Amino acid sequence: MKRLSTSALATLALATTPLVAQDDAQREMGAHVHGISTLELAVEGNALEMNLLSPGMDIVGFEYVAESEADKDAVEAAIRTMLMPENIVTLPEAAECRLTEVLAHLHAGDHDHDDMDEHAEGEAHDHDHDHAEGEDHDHDHEAHAEGEDHDHDHEEHAEGEDHDHDHADGAVHSEFHASYAFDCAHPEELTTVAFPFFAAFENAQEIEAEFVTEAGAGAAEIGRDRPELALQ
Repeated sequence: MKRLSTSALATLALATTPLVAQDDAQREMGAHVHGISTLELAVEGNALEMNLLSPGMDIVGFEYVAESEADKDAVEAAIRTMLMPENIVTLPEAAECRLTEVLAHLHAGDHDHDDMDEHAEGEAHDHDHDHAEGEDHDHDHEAHAEGEDHDHDHEEHAEGEDHDHDHADGAVHSEFHASYAFDCAHPEELTTVAFPFFAAFENAQEIEAEFVTEAGAGAAEIGRDRPELALQ
């Protein structure tokens, strides 16, 4: 999966640091805020790339390691939703953007649950859906659920400690990561980006976005009440 280029990331860092400085101390301590996702977006030439990171609480309503069948099903359903970018982001039709790569996975503690990292050619969504339902995913989630560290963390949650308190004490928490890459025939038409993400995940309240385009760089807060990012 292609990542945001070094030049784009450098521009993001220089242009947006003053706007997000108040959140840095909390993030440096390993904390994340329920209800708030983060987004990195870059447009370079015809390429549009987005990286979205969301707390597990926002996506599936919990952050402990999924052990019950119901929790595992919720995680798999969320990943399938994220593998279809139209559930997360809406681009201007005039830009004529074609999905080229997509990735969605759950990161819990020190472990990554990789669920898809494929080139999207033609029938991308059908392939993504099939892949998300494959046996390897069940195996990955079950393998983590059976580990001793995860059992210990799960027991701490079961003892009545709330998720915020456990997280502050260094307990395992989960985050969903989704990345999308598009090739846009008319990148100049990428003036706004909408986020059906909020309709797909009712616990999500805000996205803190950092972006860089040919026109410049900036940062913005995208809310449930106005789920749109202006790029120009």
